[in-house]
Amino acid sequence: MRTSKIEPCVDCGKKLPRKELNRLRRCPDCARKKMLDTATQLYQRSGPEYDHWKEACKAAVQKL
Repeated sequence: MRTSKIEPCVDCGKKLPRKELNRLRRCPDCARKKMLDTATQLYQRSGPEYDHWKEACKAAVQKL
């Protein structure tokens, strides 16, 4: 039987088995916080996540 590797969360450093981290190596608590922060920035139309989204939309329109 294989044992799961223990790796740290990239945001908080909490050590968890690899299977409990998401693909970006965040623990469930940090992943939830990041998701809520991103949704809030998109709703408020300000912040780095909103700026990234806006630039990606502009780039997609220019490809048409």
